[in-house]
Amino acid sequence: MPSANNVVSLDGFKRSTQQELIDDIGARAFLFIRDAAAEQGLSIRDVIVEHMLGMAMVVDAVEGREEAQNVLQAISEKLDCA
Repeated sequence: MPSANNVVSLDGFKRSTQQELIDDIGARAFLFIRDAAAEQGLSIRDVIVEHMLGMAMVVDAVEGREEAQNVLQAISEKLDCA
């Protein structure tokens, strides 16, 4: 049964790699938003808050209100742990 262990390890590797890609995309998006806000003389906080609201509305439109609420709840829970 060593092949089953390899499958689990490969699955863990795929998830780790996927998370690294997600983190990298998120970091690049933040840098873009930060730089664009600075160029326009806008508060990065205001731009990020508006962007988060817009993203929640996209999730609501694409995946439904319940999923949007789940995402916002997950964010709230992570903030409570911070």
